[in-house]
This record gives sequence, C-alpha cells and structure tokens, in this order.
Amino acid sequence: MNAVICRFQLTLVLLMALLGPTLFAAEQVDYARDVFPILETYCVGCHNQDDPQGGLAMDEYANLIKGGESGVAITSGVPDSSRMLLMIQGKLEPKMPPDDAEGPNESELEKLTRWVEQGAVGPEGDMPIKRTLRTPSIETAADVVVPITAIAASDDGSRTACGSFDRIEIKDHQSRSVVIESENLGKINSLAFSRDATELLVASGLTGAYGRAAIYDTRSGALVSEFLGHRDTLYAAQFSPDESIIATAGYDRSIVIWDRQSGEPTRQLNGHNGAIFDLAFSPDGSVLVSACADETVKVWNVRSGQRLDTLSQPEGEVFAVAITRDGKHIVACSGDSRIRVWRLESVDTPAINPLLATRFIDETPVINFAISPDNQSLIAIAESGAVKQLRTSDWQPVSSLDPLPESGTDLYFDPDGTRVTVSLMNGQLVSRDLPRLKPDVDQPSGQAVESVWMDLGPPKAMAETKLRESLNPATDPSLPIDIARNVTIDGLIHSPGESDLYRWSAARGEVWAIDADATNDGRLDPIVTVLDAAGNPVTRVRMQAVRDSYFTFRGKDSSQTGDFRVFNWQEMQLGQYLYAAGELTRLWMHPRGPDSGFEVYPGEGDRWTYFGTSGRTHALGEPAYIVQPLPPGATELANGLPVFDIPYENDDDPKRLAGKNSRLLFTAPADGLYSVQITDTRGEGGAEYGYKLAIRAAQPGFRPTTQSISKPLHPGIGREFRVLVDRQDGYQGPVTFEISGLPDRLVSNFPLTIEAGQRYATGVIWASADEPGWQDEIQPQLTAWATIHSRRVERDAGSPGKLTFDPTQTAVVPIIQPVQNEGSENSNWTLQVQRGQTVSARVIVQRKPGFDKEVSFGKERSGKNASQGVYVDNIGLNGLLIVADASEREFFLTADPTAVPGKRTFFLTAEIDGGLASHPITVEVTP
Repeated sequence: MNAVICRFQLTLVLLMALLGPTLFAAEQVDYARDVFPILETYCVGCHNQDDPQGGLAMDEYANLIKGGESGVAITSGVPDSSRMLLMIQGKLEPKMPPDDAEGPNESELEKLTRWVEQGAVGPEGDMPIKRTLRTPSIETAADVVVPITAIAASDDGSRTACGSFDRIEIKDHQSRSVVIESENLGKINSLAFSRDATELLVASGLTGAYGRAAIYDTRSGALVSEFLGHRDTLYAAQFSPDESIIATAGYDRSIVIWDRQSGEPTRQLNGHNGAIFDLAFSPDGSVLVSACADETVKVWNVRSGQRLDTLSQPEGEVFAVAITRDGKHIVACSGDSRIRVWRLESVDTPAINPLLATRFIDETPVINFAISPDNQSLIAIAESGAVKQLRTSDWQPVSSLDPLPESGTDLYFDPDGTRVTVSLMNGQLVSRDLPRLKPDVDQPSGQAVESVWMDLGPPKAMAETKLRESLNPATDPSLPIDIARNVTIDGLIHSPGESDLYRWSAARGEVWAIDADATNDGRLDPIVTVLDAAGNPVTRVRMQAVRDSYFTFRGKDSSQTGDFRVFNWQEMQLGQYLYAAGELTRLWMHPRGPDSGFEVYPGEGDRWTYFGTSGRTHALGEPAYIVQPLPPGATELANGLPVFDIPYENDDDPKRLAGKNSRLLFTAPADGLYSVQITDTRGEGGAEYGYKLAIRAAQPGFRPTTQSISKPLHPGIGREFRVLVDRQDGYQGPVTFEISGLPDRLVSNFPLTIEAGQRYATGVIWASADEPGWQDEIQPQLTAWATIHSRRVERDAGSPGKLTFDPTQTAVVPIIQPVQNEGSENSNWTLQVQRGQTVSARVIVQRKPGFDKEVSFGKERSGKNASQGVYVDNIGLNGLLIVADASEREFFLTADPTAVPGKRTFFLTAEIDGGLASHPITVEVTP
C-alpha cells in the first residue's frame, strides 16, 4: 500500500513539474488586487477624472474600458490589439509612460497581458478602500513638532479631545486620558462630541485615497462605527442635533448624509466646485450649511437634499461656517480676511438669505471661529495669530486678544463662555481669557454736544482793512483778528500763500454758519478751516472704517453721481458713507446690472458731500472705505481698518449750490475762542482774490421749487411733475407739499413729502376716463412746509403748471393692478412689501386701436415716487418694458433693508407723448 502511495506522489510531482507553467497561466488575474495597483503606480497620475490626458481616465474601470480621444485602450481578449499594452511596450507611439519615466516591469506587464487575455474583467462589487499610498518612505525626525489639527469640548465641559496625525487624546474633567492611536486615523481634521459626551465623531482620511468618519467610545477608546465612501480625505463630520444622522464632506467636493444606526449613506449632496472645509446643522436639524474652497457657502435642506441658496459674497476660500444657536443667522469666515453674517431665510424652500454684516478681521485669512455658548460673542482666529472678539448683537469687533505665538488651527469655548482654547501648529494648546463683553452701544467717555440754535439778527458788516487799521501796527499779520459775533467781512488775499484769520468767541453747542464767497467774479477759490485757540484744526467727527474697498472701473471726477463701481459692492448698504481721499459721500442707489455702479447722493446733478468735506477726483484703483461716525469718546473698533479724523473744513459747498464757494456748519465743541482761516485752495493771491466771509448764526431752512407739467391731461391718464428742495444751514428733515385750487374730480398724490435727506419727490395729477374737461386753464398752487425747531416753517412753492385737457384718446392708458387682479381698473389699492423682500404687481396698457409698438416705463428709475430704497427690480438691460402687441407684464418691487417703514404713493409713467402716468397706488413698507 505504501509503495502505491509513493508511486502516486512521485507521478503527481512529475506532472506538476511538467504542467506547472500551464497551470499558473490559467490562474485568473484580479483587477482590484493585481491590475489597478499597476495602473495607479504608472498611469493614473496623468490619466484621471480630474486631468484625463488624451481624454483617457484610468482611475476607474468604466473609464478605462471607455477609452479616450484615440479610441479604446483595451481590446478584450486580444493583447496584441490593445493600445495600452502596445504603447507600454513601445510598439505604438507615443510610448507610455512618457519622458523616459519608469514603466511596468516584465512581471507587471505579464499580469496586464494575462488580464487582457482573460477578457479584461472588472472588479466584483466596490473597489476596496485604499489604505496606503505608493509614496517614498521618509523617516520622521524624532524631535519633530506634531501640529494639533483639531480640538473639541463637550457641551458640559466634562471632556475635551485633541487630535493630531494618527492620534487622538481624550481627557475628562479629572485629567484622566484615553489615547487612540491607529494608522487608520490619518490627519485628524475635525472632532465633535455627542450630546452626552460618551462618543467622539472624527473626520480624517488619507489624501488622494479615501475619507473616513469614525465614532469612538470616549471612555474606552474603542471604535464604535466607521463611515467609508468618500474618495479623498474628510475635513468635516457633524452629528445632527438629534444624532440620528451624520454629515460628512471633504476634498472630493461631495457631502454625504449617513444613517447613524445602519452606517449606510442615505443621500449625497453635490454642487460645490472645490474642497469642502466645514459643515454645520441648524439647531432643529432641518438645514445644513457647507463652507467651500470655491468661495461659497451653500444652504441645503437636509430632508430632501435640495440646495436652498448659494452665498457667493466671499472673495476667498471659506474655511469655517456655523449657524447661530438661535437658528437666525449663518456665519462664515474666509480667506479674504472677513467674517460674514447672513440672515437665515431659506429654511424649507429656496430663498435669498440676505447678507447682514461683513467684518474685516485681519490682513491675513480668517481660518476659524467659534460662537460662545450664550450666543453673545464670537472669537475668530487669523493666519497671522490675531484673535478678535465680536459681539453678535451687531457683529462689531469689540476687542483684540493677545496674539497667538503660532498659527492656530481650531478653538472652543469653555462652558461658561469666559475663556477660549486654541490649538496651534506647534503642538501647543493656549487659552485666552475673554474681556467682559461691551453693550450693543458703546458708552462713550465724552458726551455728545447738544446743538444750540441762536437768533442774533442780521449780521454786522465789517471790512478787513478797517479791522487791521484798528490793530497795533506791530501785531503779527499772521495772528487772528478778533471780531464780534455774527458778522460779514469783506477781505482780500493779498499775496500767494496768504491766510486770513478771524477770531470770535462761541459757547458749547452754538451752531454757526460760515460762508466764504469770491467777490465780483474774482479768481479766489476759497477754503475755510476752523481752528481752536492753539491754532489747530478742530475735529468735527471721527469716521471708523468698517469695510475696505477700491474703485474698480474708471476714475471719478469731483462732481459725478453715477457709476461708482467699487470692489465688494454687494456687501454695502444704501445710506452708508463712502470715504475716499478725504471726501465723504453717501450711497443712494444700488448698481442695477452687471454694467453699472452705485449712484451716490442726491442721485442726480452734482454729488453731495458730507461733514463739510469737498468733492475730489478719484483714480481707478484708489482705496475707498465704508465708514461710520464714532460717538464722542468711543473706542475705535478692533477691526484692523483705519479711523479718519474729519476737521471742520470746506473747499466747495457740500450741496453744490454755491459753486466753488465754501459753506461750513460749525458746532462749538466747548466754550472758547475759535478762528476761521480763509485762503485760496491753490495758494494763489492778489488784487483779484477778494472775498466776503460770513460768520453768522445758523438758520436752518429750505427753499422749494417745482418742475411743472407742460403737456395736457387726457382721459384715463395722469401727468407727472417734480417738487424739489434746497436745504439750508444743516436742515435735513422732511418737507411736505400741499396743493390748493385743484378740482376735486382730478386725482393727485398730495400731500406729497420729500423724505428726510432727499432732494425731490414726484407728483402726479390724473384725470378719469370720463373726465368732461374744462374750458380755461387750471393753475393750482403749492405750499411747502416743515417743522424746524418745533415751529412750522412755510414757503410758497409755485404751481404744478397751467393744466389743460385734451379729450382725445392717448396711444396707451397704463394701469397698475394686483397680480391676481383683485382690484378695480383704477384705484388706490395698497401693495405691501417687507423690508429686504420683493413683491410683484402687474402693469397693463390699454392700447389705442392701431397702436402695437412696445411701451417702455424706464429703467432704474421706472418706479415713481417710491420711498428711498424701494425700487422696481429685475428690469434687465431694457428696463420695464411691455413688448410690441403685448398688453401686460408682471413687475417686481423690492424694499431695501434700509427702507423706512410707512406708506407712500407710487405710480408708473409710460414714456410716450411726454409721459403718460398711471393712477397712483399705495406702497406700504413694513418692518
């Protein structure tokens, strides 16, 4: 029996020796185990989905089999016809890999050949996760500093976690540690505790290989569950508020929603075009926000996966994002050195989430931030090591903490919100105690000066020559001349570079008007400055820059009001002050399209300036800033932007009513002696440089004018006209116009008010379709009034014109109706719009038989008499237009967040026959 077995074994050995090569040749080559590692080593670097040279991507089986621009790369079953093999062997040009790069060796080439012979079969199921990269092995120095890349603290402060490469340390409140070390960890990019602090969610992975989220038990360090599926490293992993789901995102530009219990992905959110650095849930878990290298924040509905909004205002990579603890705001920081805040509106359906605040933090990128447990403050860290505290009530920077000794990576608050801990690239943790948060409104150390208005009668006329004759001849001519209060002075700048000074006494709060005019059409271009007793310019206001910018399209002359194109304009609001080269102007209307810029006050004519500053010419690229006044004694904001001191000085009248002459309003900051210095702006002088200088008690007031109607009224249409005011000596309040002598059957929008700070309002007089007309002219009269210092000040304002009537039918009759046509054809119905929102209505035109042309209602100014900040929106390049043969269209009305709540009449005017106005409606702006 043994002899038989021995003979069988010998025969088997001989057969294996003879048939071994054949048997091995028959072994099936596995794509995942044998083929893909070869392709990854030599081919995928140039032939991948991100950079498919020659149109051929080899990082996925389907793309490899599909081939590239030259056709298929693999001919299944026929190695001699497979372009990939022929090019590797050098039998087909160009040889691959190119440039004498190392290619597959004989053994590897033989595997590829057998795989093609066997039918080039792909992987069964999913490809295994790549846990390692084929990279050179480089020994790490023993004393190398290991950066701390992520930290976290539990809500109750019972545990903290600190992550670095391949290592996590968890500490409890008694400083007992649990250390997790594993090659599967990789670089730890984010850490998050469960609500009860018993579990820790970790985002990590291997760059270029896979992304991994994992949950660990914080008491034992044991792995609880693992979430795999991303194609590259993860930067963020977050529990939902109820911890039923987990959201992950990273370098592969996708967001995955996972079921916590099953560990299975339930949804993938795509749309970003760069690495996703951070994720955050809303407190109720319905909304997810994502921060991305594509310079956007996206808002997602968690249940449906629908993208609700894209916030595109950042000008750099967005590194971190959060939703405030009250669920009202989205906050993000970015590489353009700013923190931005949006009001969260898109909760269930897509909606615009309006930008509320942009805060400059540092000259370097803002890399991370944290919101305090009480939701009252925010701490931001910048790449430079700067640490800034902001209060969330107005998002203003309130303090700068001690800078970090090294670049920070992550941070968290203590549970009581009094301290913040920051992790550093040098492997250290540092803490910063937080100063007591300042209230919403800084309590300045100084008190605001209350204005004192005086009635000193007519000013006394004086002459410079007489005043100087009364002085001691030895008196230095550069010293000020003492004068009485409330005077006018005739003087002369005798020689180039000369300055005349006149000194008078003023009490705290007294408001003085200083007028300087060139006499007899002389050559003087006067500039006046108020000096204190020591001869220094008196500061009128300090302006804190809150946003930096620059001119991006053409320069600006010293008078134009339109097309102010500035960097980052989307983050500016109407009514804000724009500072450039010593000039302060104010934003009046938003850009209305891609080829437009801001309009500044007053929205027409020569631009106004503020705080006594004068118009300046501005060059392309010149710096500009959004600024706001600092209250007396207030501390500068810790935002890294400059503060500008504005003195009491004026070159040209800020309202441009006096041409090149100067107008300055001076409020004495304290009891004392003050001097007015007058000289020529260009430093010239001579016999033709005479002036009349008034230092008088300010008398606030206004002068009304009317641009009247010149065309006749027709049945069913109105005619528009404008009323204007020129305000004097600092009066900025509203002015109301009333009409008398207008027949009751004619409709008007009186009383008509010019809003505070505005230049004009638009009136309309409308005749009904059944108006019988009148024989003679009707000439109503207008009266303008305002309340100034508790007194009614009234002025005659002229007439809207001599009204005539033509009974013939006009080409069109415009009518404004609700979208649902709930109103009558012509009625004063009310359209409500909330600040920051957009509503719609319809404009209908009743056409005269035979008239089929297009009807335009204008462009950016198509809405007539709306409140400041309320405008017809989405007008496109052609404006508000009803095309030929059409009879109606929907239009949109937007109320800027700065619009003042209240009711105001509104109408549209068709640009035909001198303007055919609709019946007015009421637009009500609500908070």
